[in-house]
Amino acid sequence: MNPTAGYIVVVVSREGRVVHNPQHPETYWEYPWDWCWKAEDRQRWRAAFVEACMFRRSQADVAVSLRINDQLFEYRTWLEPTGDELVVCRLMRTFPQTLSNQERAVLSLVAGGASNAEIGKALRIKSATVRSHIASTRRKLHVRRPEGLLLAALQMGVTTPEVPGDPLDRG
Repeated sequence: MNPTAGYIVVVVSREGRVVHNPQHPETYWEYPWDWCWKAEDRQRWRAAFVEACMFRRSQADVAVSLRINDQLFEYRTWLEPTGDELVVCRLMRTFPQTLSNQERAVLSLVAGGASNAEIGKALRIKSATVRSHIASTRRKLHVRRPEGLLLAALQMGVTTPEVPGDPLDRG
């Protein structure tokens, strides 16, 4: 599975096996709870799948830690039974709150569409420092693409910081 994908949809049979995962066809016929990193997550997610698959009850916002390429990634999941004996499993990646205040400020401005030069001017730091903060943020959050930074900013609730005399204030 690709941890940089912020949103994944998997279809599971009534028996709890993956029958459709377009992003990762190699997971066909696996049990999704086997992807869990921690035993307690595995048990919790399996119980949620039993409720959804066997008893046809939706399961909302189940948090799990998944093992992908021997690394830990956090996801929130929703399980929705369909009328044709299948369950649609939606996974949305969550991001840890491990960023420094400066990295959060840079992430906020990146998510707002600011260039490195604009971010440097707004935060009174050099462009090289901005690039360093962006690289550090990508590394900490395991994000490669700009869309991943935007998703992380939205999920972390990062908003544009109040900067006195903000040159980005175009309003």
